Amino acid sequence: MPALLLAAAASGVLYGLAFPVVHLQFLGWIALVPFLVAVRRAPTLLIALVLGWVWMVVMGYTVADWLVGGIARYFAQPTVVGVGIFFYVATFMAGIHYMAFAACYRALGGLPRAAVPLLAAAAWVAAEFARANLLTGNPWALLGYSQIGILPLMQIADVTGVYGIGFVLAAVNAALAELWLARDSGAARRGALRGLLLAGAVAVLVLGYGVARLDTDGLVSDARPVKVGLVQGNLDIGQQWRQEFYGRNLDAYLRLTYRLLVSNPPAVVFWPENALTFLLADEPLYRAAIGRVLSIGGAELVTGGPRTSSEDPTIYHSSVFLLSPAGAIRATYDKQKLLVFGEYFPLSGIDLLRRHFARVHQFTPGAPARPLPTAAGLAGVTICNEAMFPEIAAARVREGATYLVDPANDTWLTPKFSAQQFDIVTLRSVEQRRYLVRASTAGPSAIVDPLGRVVLRSEFFTQTALAGEIRPSTIVTPYNRVGDLFAWSCVVAAGAGWLASWRRRRAPTASVAREAA
Repeated sequence: MPALLLAAAASGVLYGLAFPVVHLQFLGWIALVPFLVAVRRAPTLLIALVLGWVWMVVMGYTVADWLVGGIARYFAQPTVVGVGIFFYVATFMAGIHYMAFAACYRALGGLPRAAVPLLAAAAWVAAEFARANLLTGNPWALLGYSQIGILPLMQIADVTGVYGIGFVLAAVNAALAELWLARDSGAARRGALRGLLLAGAVAVLVLGYGVARLDTDGLVSDARPVKVGLVQGNLDIGQQWRQEFYGRNLDAYLRLTYRLLVSNPPAVVFWPENALTFLLADEPLYRAAIGRVLSIGGAELVTGGPRTSSEDPTIYHSSVFLLSPAGAIRATYDKQKLLVFGEYFPLSGIDLLRRHFARVHQFTPGAPARPLPTAAGLAGVTICNEAMFPEIAAARVREGATYLVDPANDTWLTPKFSAQQFDIVTLRSVEQRRYLVRASTAGPSAIVDPLGRVVLRSEFFTQTALAGEIRPSTIVTPYNRVGDLFAWSCVVAAGAGWLASWRRRRAPTASVAREAA
């Protein structure tokens, strides 16, 4: 038992090291092997379930060691509160799914070895798909995201989303595990080698598809390029909004914007989520100040800030505004998928979870809205954590967005968090074949092209203003049309594999019973 626990824990560490900031991406192809071997060697189902939970906790901390301290700072609470929330997330928002995977994978061991790697990969995708969509959804550090930056491997996302990448990696891991488990038996080893060949063939097909897509004309639009500007203030508004922060930081954002506008002005300037620390519609003097700067270059502004939509009772939204060069509000988008505990409170009776944003106590999800009609095209907005969910970006494109915008707030956490978040967001550009503009409070702010190439990027925790070009696009990808059909297919395949294994185990028992009768 201790050896099995150690193997699961070691696997969790290796998996975590495949992600930023260490980012040893090759580990994504082998990190699961010790865990898979341990699960198959587990003498009982209960022990296999425990191994799944241990793997998740260790992996979760290796990937997200920033979570404990970040939560404690954010809510101004002792570290023990951060530890408690970490174990809640690791167990109920992720651990139960990997425990289910462990049970399924253990059962798949009863099937022919050649079939196990692909069925195990399907089960892995099913577990990740459940984790990303059940309850509030937790898509952090899905296996496929460990390979962001490897362009040929990323291109399959325009058909399968991140799950296609994860399937390939999980299949190779499972094939290597089968080979290890069968090392002492010639017949079993031959079956395991066939499984490895199948997994390798899938990897070659996916990489070949990626190479072909990278060489395909038309994925990057040939429309007229539009110059845009990104302003990264790297300014703290405190862990909680308070009255003394009302209006703070506007002068700094205006000063950085002025630098962009005085020489070769962009058509649209983007500020991050929470750049505005005041209610824009209620402050004509602030809007006039913004307009005086924008009018220098005739640029529009897209910026994040709070908004009210009702007075009795007061309803607050986390919003993005489109402002004209004169400072007039042309359009708004209200965030629709809020950050649990950070922006809404499922346990609002517990005072330590309350977030006092001056007059803003908690946000309300916004209603569906059209893309922002900017000078660069129709902007599909996903605010910060919304960009983690591919279905939201897909919805924006179906609504007519010709490029994607992600205003984000990274100031309160670490570069490790920001780098991991940026990798997740980057894949949205490939899935939808759209330019992605990301304006972050503390970085990275960036422009990503429809092939997933980062064409412009800021450094972490710097104050800067950058300019680059984007091209609007109207391409509709297979992934946009069919959504997570591939992931659902994996759910079905994993279920069929488990059922086949169950019937295979029952067959000898039924035969013995018939003979006894």
